[in-house]
Amino acid sequence: MPSESVTSSIACAALALDYGDLPDTVIEKASMLIADILLVAAAGKAQSSSIAMGQALAPSSGNSQVWFADRREPRSAMDATFLNVLHAGALDYDSLNGAVHADLVTLPAAWAVAEEYARLPRQLLTAYVAASEMVSRLSRCAAGVSKGWSGTSLYGGMGAALASGLLMGLDAAQLTHALGLAAVQAAGTQQANVEQTLAKRLQPAFAARNGVFAARLAQAGATAPAQALEGKFGLRALYQPGDDGGILEGWGNEWQILDTAIKGFPVCACSHAAIQALLDLTTQARCSAREVVEVVATISPFMSRLVGGDFSVQGDLEVVAQFNLRYHLASVLLRGPVTLAALSPEAIREEALQALVSRIHLVVDPGNPNELAPTSVSLTLSDGRTLERTCDAMPGSAQAPMTHRQWQEKLGACAAQARPSLPPARLTHLLRALDAFPELASLNCVWEAS
Repeated sequence: MPSESVTSSIACAALALDYGDLPDTVIEKASMLIADILLVAAAGKAQSSSIAMGQALAPSSGNSQVWFADRREPRSAMDATFLNVLHAGALDYDSLNGAVHADLVTLPAAWAVAEEYARLPRQLLTAYVAASEMVSRLSRCAAGVSKGWSGTSLYGGMGAALASGLLMGLDAAQLTHALGLAAVQAAGTQQANVEQTLAKRLQPAFAARNGVFAARLAQAGATAPAQALEGKFGLRALYQPGDDGGILEGWGNEWQILDTAIKGFPVCACSHAAIQALLDLTTQARCSAREVVEVVATISPFMSRLVGGDFSVQGDLEVVAQFNLRYHLASVLLRGPVTLAALSPEAIREEALQALVSRIHLVVDPGNPNELAPTSVSLTLSDGRTLERTCDAMPGSAQAPMTHRQWQEKLGACAAQARPSLPPARLTHLLRALDAFPELASLNCVWEAS
């Protein structure tokens, strides 16, 4: 095995990371992100599509839990990972690190394997941080315009394999093979987003499950290309060009997990800057929806690819509600901030909203290379006023963080949508446990608190 391969260097760096190496800021952020993902999954689990797709999996035996499910029905680590990713991604309300949903794929994998191997919460947290950090770094080392592969799925399998392998106790050689086995399974296309289908939320679940399986195979002796990333026919050559030479630059000192955005709206992040800009404008204008003549949002080509499609109620309405900017802006005019209620079929079919969509226009700025911000919005009113606002950073990002109160309100909304619901008292107990996550004696303490 070439000692200079990228995958082997990743494996060695991850194995060398201990809980004691994590700064307090990283531990606090990780604990916060764990709480965010868990509560988002609790709400996503209640979606009818989540229930239906979960029934497609045959029962399995193991020691891993589906979050907020009957604890008397444990699953295999791979199945628990698949279902928890599916639930956490169902509402598109999960956290975002740059261009990837790193936590979505790495935390469920780490959690399921930690339960299987009876690891301590701090061991889980360390593996999860290392894996999420690596998914972020793999994504940020990419170069050029995305070809249309889904970054979360493309790199997420490697992150899940890394987290799983660390918790399984793999050595450097085995962990390198696990990463390689995940890389050779890499897939995931943004066509699922473009056509607004449920495959969008299934792709990360596939990747995470495959990552857990890759670690298992490596533990059993399966081998994989050491140069799975940089090789002649590696991931970079075939999928997405990039320079991984600096992937470990700042490792252990510069933490990209701190740059993770916590979503304030349960829709695709490509819409968030435009939503915030329009919310600011309607607050400034103090206008009602009937006074709005036109809304024009100027967006990047990448935003247009994911959320700029025509509005229609003929597709999968859950996904249309999450990935259609015209709908999001019309919903702002009619209802204010985009909430979980806006994802319901009834909300998207509302006649008053249908009438507003025709007043929403999108303009693509070919000179904007960005994925999430900036976005400019102009609002023209019936009294002749035209107001403009540019949102330079995605709300909830490190550049525009949400307040603690806003985050608490988000968690409360998710808890209320869970089935069975999490009453305020139970939510409080759960959040207290998660706030002390690294100090818990076992993962069972989390479920005992909820």
